[in-house]
Amino acid sequence: MMGTTASTAQQAVSASPLDSGALGEGSMEDQRSLSIHSFQTLGLHNSKAKSIITNKVAPVVITYNCREEFQIHDDLLKANYTVGRISETALEHYLVQGKYFMVRDVYGKLDVLNTTGSCGAPNFRQAKGGYAVFGMGQPSLNGFKLVLQKLQREGHKECVFFCVREEPVVFLRMEGDFVSYTPRGKENLHENLQCLQRAETLELAIRKEIHDFAQLSESVYYVYNDVERLRDEPHTVYVQGEEDIQVTEEVYRRPVFLLPSYRYHRLPLPAEGAPLEEQFDTFICFLR
Repeated sequence: MMGTTASTAQQAVSASPLDSGALGEGSMEDQRSLSIHSFQTLGLHNSKAKSIITNKVAPVVITYNCREEFQIHDDLLKANYTVGRISETALEHYLVQGKYFMVRDVYGKLDVLNTTGSCGAPNFRQAKGGYAVFGMGQPSLNGFKLVLQKLQREGHKECVFFCVREEPVVFLRMEGDFVSYTPRGKENLHENLQCLQRAETLELAIRKEIHDFAQLSESVYYVYNDVERLRDEPHTVYVQGEEDIQVTEEVYRRPVFLLPSYRYHRLPLPAEGAPLEEQFDTFICFLR
């Protein structure tokens, strides 16, 4: 069973929708205004462009010598994303869900049992009494593989894995692994969010946002690895496509294809109180 031990300002990235009429309707000045606005949105300089062509799909930018050609998609321009910074001297960047910073879910100090290296997950432990019940913090993708290998070596033939995280978690590709990050508010960067909508739905929305942010920032997204000291923060993560971002279910359902005796279920446990009756009923049905 797995658990866990801004000032904001509206970014001017929205533009009026392109005219639904045929190309050429409306004044040439209106078309030129929209094109240049879209061009500036991505931080480019008009002096570098040879031409900007507007059509019903998106503005097309062609640089000198026709070395580059790309489109600024209208759905990104209309998104009205919010930017903010974690301190007055920090870098300003796009915020998830309009107000959250993405913070590394597990850092060294949280692993008080020092089990990440040996077992693959922070604070990996077994229930008292010798029962085959284990708990751990959030492992990365490669760390989770080590956990399953450890259980197999110890002779456990069946594994039922529960994720009890209430808050959304997304995994970003880093150095051959996928590492977990979770949204945090500026007021308390150390506390997980509570009382949100369904975590799975929110994770999908956050993945799309991060992908869009990277498209608007030269394939770069900004995350925080050390909120204790905030030294050298934020860090950059390169996101080329949505495949560089995975949600919890994608990471922890993978063993299903290789281990027929493996099962996965998410049971979000609130920090206070009990899970919803519907969630508990689903949990009981899953165990049968």
